[in-house]
Amino acid sequence: MKKLIVFFMIFCSLQIIAQEKPTLFLIGDSTMSDKKDPDKNPEHGWGQMLPELMTSEIDIENHAVNGRSTRNFIAEGRWEKVREQLKPGDFVFIQFGHNDQKVNDPARYTNPFTQYRSNLEKFVRETREKGATPILLSSIVRRNFNENGVLVDTHGQYPLVVRMVAEDMNVPFIDMQLLTEQLEISYGSQNSKQLHLHLEPGEDPYEPKGVTDDTHLSKTGATIVATLALQEIARQDLELKKYINDDVLSREILGDPSVGDVVYSEKIPWRKALRQEEQWYGSKEAQRIADNVLLYQHHNGGWYKNNDMSNELTPQEKEDLIEAKAKDAGTTIDNGATHTQLRYLAKVYKATGKEEYKKAFLKGVDFLLEAQYPSGGWPQFYPIKKGYYEHITYNDGAIIGVMRLLRDIAKNEEPYTFVDAGMKKKARKAVDKGLEIILATQVKVDGKLTVWGAQHDKKTLQPAKARAYELASLSGKESAEIVRFLMEIENPSEAVKTSIRSAMKWFEDAKVTGKRVEWIKGSDLPEGRDRIVVEDPEGGPLWGRFTEIGTNKIMFIGRDGVVKYNLDEIEHERRTNYSYIDNYAEDLLNEKYPEWEQKHTSQK
Repeated sequence: MKKLIVFFMIFCSLQIIAQEKPTLFLIGDSTMSDKKDPDKNPEHGWGQMLPELMTSEIDIENHAVNGRSTRNFIAEGRWEKVREQLKPGDFVFIQFGHNDQKVNDPARYTNPFTQYRSNLEKFVRETREKGATPILLSSIVRRNFNENGVLVDTHGQYPLVVRMVAEDMNVPFIDMQLLTEQLEISYGSQNSKQLHLHLEPGEDPYEPKGVTDDTHLSKTGATIVATLALQEIARQDLELKKYINDDVLSREILGDPSVGDVVYSEKIPWRKALRQEEQWYGSKEAQRIADNVLLYQHHNGGWYKNNDMSNELTPQEKEDLIEAKAKDAGTTIDNGATHTQLRYLAKVYKATGKEEYKKAFLKGVDFLLEAQYPSGGWPQFYPIKKGYYEHITYNDGAIIGVMRLLRDIAKNEEPYTFVDAGMKKKARKAVDKGLEIILATQVKVDGKLTVWGAQHDKKTLQPAKARAYELASLSGKESAEIVRFLMEIENPSEAVKTSIRSAMKWFEDAKVTGKRVEWIKGSDLPEGRDRIVVEDPEGGPLWGRFTEIGTNKIMFIGRDGVVKYNLDEIEHERRTNYSYIDNYAEDLLNEKYPEWEQKHTSQK
């Protein structure tokens, strides 16, 4: 009888094990990883989309992390954490390469034929030792079209090595390089932007400064890439196939003649107006919005801020706007105003050829040129509004937004080719003067260059106070955007190179790790939510919007103007309505700066 009971218990245990759901583990870099604030954040990793595309009969754990190569994924103990959880029947997606090629970063770089290969073999071997199934994937391509519209590879030998390991160790191999190469080419050099992050300043509230990123994916791009990966798994008839939703397998992507075509709703919100297909700008809806933009433009050529240009206007509202045109006080470059409207008008003029749009555009550019200080900076408002509005204003990307527009005009970029040579020359001079003030306002502490304040006094050029909770300080947010702009300079001077390197040294020194910013919800909280900073061993890097000059302490300042050093010490309204701490420069530190340094070190 005892033997029968023992046998029955063993049988039940085996049944429980057999019924336990398998887990698909993902290890890799930022192109695969989960992104924070998925409901708001325009960036998504393709692995982030898998739960929507697969059945509930499999669990998915995404351990992919921004900036990781095979080397530091192992060194940081991330692989060991995954390995310890593996059980028979699980699966592991292995996709690295973007960061293994960072030749100037000893913490991440691996030689493709030695350490990189060895690390891949380690992942495969140790996955199998736990009874799980490894699946190797090559990296997705970057959107890197040359002037002839040819997609140019950026990964060198790394995808080849993944293929070699897969063949030598008899591992399932998903050629994501090939699949995404075909995807990018099918969309073309212009339409493929929608697969990635191409946002103008002010276009998306999550990225108010705008962003141009040809490595990472939009939600649309991430969904399509994830679908391609799953369809290839099904095509190879791998065991994982049975966990893929049926509708995913029936979707037509590559080879579908409609790929790249975008169907727009009739009404487009202003925040998306700079993100449409080129042909859309000739549509009636585009011209309706452009006509609104003309109504909102003041006689001096500028615009007020925080107006939705896409709103349907009543006859009375139109009359009011016409009457307000003469009231120039309040025209500004703050919150994306003026330079965003000008970018839109240029697109619609190119599509329609209507002279009223061109005329308004040129008038707006004249406004920007006139508003520039002789020193090279711009005030927040023009005509000058007394008070902190007179400061040279980097806050919320004001000056950088203007300089990017003027730079594109000076370089004869589309859609600004209609601008005459005289104005292009003025734009080029304005950008040169703007660059001078950027270099002149970079703050020195103990004789060493650091970064910038959100605003600087127009005379002393020192960081200056604005509102009560915006004290003179070093700004992580605004400084990160300035560095991005400087890195875009094609042939930087030695002064610019020194500026970038000094700023990045400050970002490294001032970063906060071991913490993360979290939104919490609760019926007992005002407005039902709060923003807090919590301890997290894997959290960061984070920087302060306002950082104390000399100490690099993050300052949290409420409406009383009193400096505190913890977020929970200031009032709830400020915590939830203003960004004091975030990962402002994470992409610079982990990706953009190493790539820039590699490029400009190799040019020596």
